[in-house]
Amino acid sequence: MKKSFQTTARGWVDGSTQTLAARAFRTAATLVSLPYSGVVRLRNGLYDLGVLRAFQPPRPTISVGNLTLGGVGKTPFVGWLADYFIQNAQTPAFISRGYQAERQREVFARVDAVQTASASPNAQNAESTQTPNAVAPRFAQFQRFNDEARELALRFPTTPHFLGSKRAEVADALVEARPDVDVLLLDDAFQHRRIKRDLDVVLLDALNPFGGGRVFPSGFLREPLAGLARADVVLLNRADLVSVERRRAIRAQVERFNPNALFAEIAQKPRFVFSRRDADADDISDVANADAASFSPPCPPGLVRENFATWLATRRGARFLAFCGLGAPTGFRKTLETNGLTPTSFVAFPDHCAYSASDFASLAAEAERIDADAILTTTKDFVKIPKPTSVGRPVFALGIGVEFLSGEASLRALLAERFTTRRER
Repeated sequence: MKKSFQTTARGWVDGSTQTLAARAFRTAATLVSLPYSGVVRLRNGLYDLGVLRAFQPPRPTISVGNLTLGGVGKTPFVGWLADYFIQNAQTPAFISRGYQAERQREVFARVDAVQTASASPNAQNAESTQTPNAVAPRFAQFQRFNDEARELALRFPTTPHFLGSKRAEVADALVEARPDVDVLLLDDAFQHRRIKRDLDVVLLDALNPFGGGRVFPSGFLREPLAGLARADVVLLNRADLVSVERRRAIRAQVERFNPNALFAEIAQKPRFVFSRRDADADDISDVANADAASFSPPCPPGLVRENFATWLATRRGARFLAFCGLGAPTGFRKTLETNGLTPTSFVAFPDHCAYSASDFASLAAEAERIDADAILTTTKDFVKIPKPTSVGRPVFALGIGVEFLSGEASLRALLAERFTTRRER
């Protein structure tokens, strides 16, 4: 299948495409990135000096973000944090920007079943054991669909998750609706400085940690590398995919900008696999609207969740078509390859892709061409497939977890120090 526009554009920016047009683009883009970088530096300086004021949220807050455009695997770590607080008898809640939430509403309406605020039977297998309450109608504006919210809902179907671009307002609304919440987890908020946080976590992708060292559009940095100085914790994600020497070099670069940040290395490891039962396909394919009164987007009915190792043991030698709609698809492909799932064919769609019928038809044709036994994807993409027959083969989604290679004990100690209080119920 042909490369997506996003894949082509990435080659123009990161330097891997060396055509005359690509080189000319990078030269011109540098002229644009210089003033943009200056504006970003000025804005950060105004916040640092207190000229621009940040809002104090009503609960202790952790921001999980990154320096580069595209995916660095933040969502699995946000899930790790949620697990940490749940295991410590505290109630976390998610706040995110809700990127393309309105655009994706129709996509998710096709796969949702109308449910009440009570958890579905599948929620019994999830990590969270919280019981959702009814949401007041005036908070319904924060209960929107998008792929990352649905991805988290697969693991934490009853954990509050409010979405909106004005996250200070979102935080107020969430805590007013759920005063039992102990800690707010801000997803993708490192550059969102209007809301204060008690801990700033920055993830770097070991495969491209510094975005080529250039600010967009001449590189993939959202802001200059000096922004690392604001981080309390720097996590090197997918560290297992690069050499020890490379990891040391990345750490040394981080310490140039922030010698005091806690540095840890993590890997993304498949923990479980999601699929759908054919018998339940009709139950989730023709529903017009999801229940706006549920705190988290409900898990679709008819899901099957299996242990990854057990699932893999029965599929050695199988032929797979893999696809994803991620900002950094190479990371997903590497995860497959390092876990015994080298795909026969791999298709990358644009990040946050709202899949159409023609996209599914193309995938079905590609699966037929390579005679695939099954199709592999991410949980972020899996939640947008309306039914198993959409792509003509069984579809399996890898549920990714976090494995620490270094720094876990130090991070747990830091969390225990800063987030010890469980609110009185």
